[in-house]
Amino acid sequence: MKFDVAYFLETLPLVAAQLNITLALTAVAAVFSLLLGLIFALISYYKIPVLSQILKVWIAFMRSTPALVQLLFFYYGLARVSQLILNMNPIVAVAVVMSLNMGSFMSESIRAALLSVDVGQHEAAMSLGMNNFQIITRIVIPQAVRVAVPPLFNDLVNLFKMTSMAYLIGLQDVMGAAKIQMSISFKFFECYSCVMIVYLAVGVVLTVIQKLIERRYAAAY
Repeated sequence: MKFDVAYFLETLPLVAAQLNITLALTAVAAVFSLLLGLIFALISYYKIPVLSQILKVWIAFMRSTPALVQLLFFYYGLARVSQLILNMNPIVAVAVVMSLNMGSFMSESIRAALLSVDVGQHEAAMSLGMNNFQIITRIVIPQAVRVAVPPLFNDLVNLFKMTSMAYLIGLQDVMGAAKIQMSISFKFFECYSCVMIVYLAVGVVLTVIQKLIERRYAAAY
């Protein structure tokens, strides 16, 4: 069978039209992932008793199990024992799982960035009478951001690609639109090619933005 170029060009706009849902899901999950990652990183950084030990187990669990399995377990498994999850909107369910999963990865990136700041700067700030909040906000975080940007942007790209699993619970995103077209035409090659092109285009744009941000921070130092 030959690749149907005409059908590909006809289907590509239909698939790309659902990109707004994919990007919205990515944006929401990115905000909450970053927030969770920062909270988790600070707990680990300051080695808060009990919480830091629990967090180690949680991060190990989230990083060691596939996001797809986590989504199905959350949306179909926990729904059997939770009325809240049973009635949850699919986009909310995907955003929750993506945030919990990627937040665990981002926490390690942020923690490593925080640890990259020389401990001598902590001691110098304390000798000037600064408290822990002032040290972390004025000394540590501004320097850690430059180190954290590359891995965090990689996490953002992975978060965007992770949205491709959302169709499994009925969300009509890019992948969901492609599945509908496949069920009608049975032209899997062309439809999957459309999905690949859409994800590739956005991935390239995110990579360019990452490079520009990295150059800006590099120029500042």
